[in-house]
Amino acid sequence: VVSKLQERFDLSEMTVGILGMAFKGGSDDIRESLAYKLRKVVMLRAKETLCTDPYVKDDRFVPLDEVLTRADLLIIAAPHPEYRDLQTDIPVADMWGVTNKGVRI
Repeated sequence: VVSKLQERFDLSEMTVGILGMAFKGGSDDIRESLAYKLRKVVMLRAKETLCTDPYVKDDRFVPLDEVLTRADLLIIAAPHPEYRDLQTDIPVADMWGVTNKGVRI
């Protein structure tokens, strides 16, 4: 995912928002969640990385509104139902198709 995004964007100049850190949508279970591996890779490549999740509580996460305000690029890492009606002009990597717009980058 990150390699594909790097082909199109200069991540070193961007703030990337990762939406959803849980293992699966609608859950607070983070066991074996690939979102944390994604976060590590993005943190190495992006200017700044912001994470949010409506179910997972973590002091390092920021509210969705803040991510939408500050991010230059979004990655939906967990298909939470809260992201279905996401309204934004920011490019979105939606691997899950949760927004019903396919993978949009």
